[in-house]
Amino acid sequence: MKMLKRVMLVILFLSVIPLVMAAGNDVQDHPGFVDFSDLALIANTEPTVEISLKAPLLNMITNLIRNEDDEAADFISKLLRVTVNVFESSALDIGEVAGSMEAIADDLDYQGWERVVRVREDDDHVDVYFRLSDDAEIIHGIAIMIAAPGETVLVNIVGDISMDDISALGRRFDIDELVDLDVN
Repeated sequence: MKMLKRVMLVILFLSVIPLVMAAGNDVQDHPGFVDFSDLALIANTEPTVEISLKAPLLNMITNLIRNEDDEAADFISKLLRVTVNVFESSALDIGEVAGSMEAIADDLDYQGWERVVRVREDDDHVDVYFRLSDDAEIIHGIAIMIAAPGETVLVNIVGDISMDDISALGRRFDIDELVDLDVN
């Protein structure tokens, strides 16, 4: 009987692995996903801050806060992945990082992303993009790229977020700019 339980447990475990791996790959096919791996390689250092929240953890957070803040829980439940990487180093070549950011920005433009912020001031480069649905009712993804002397920040938020979700988040945290946000 013990042997049968062990064999069944191994079979169950092995059958779950492809599902978990497929779930991880699905987000890469989502229209809101941005692959920052080339830009991260240029930094040539480990990130000083690395946040990677995937769907299972985001679902757990949703369940934990549901009783306290239903609007925030609804917002988080629509996210598939939140990734933040911060690279800090005096050895960062701002020109090389900015050039790579520009290549990624060109690719995002080509894919139909909407650039909502662009800053070029001294050696600071900031790009913020939204990937909108065809009817502009849903934000599939947010990509933020910041390069400044000694620091590079890369953020990708993947999910299907409505403008109502953004407004609710702005009301919840008293951020007027989000309450009145209009990307049309």
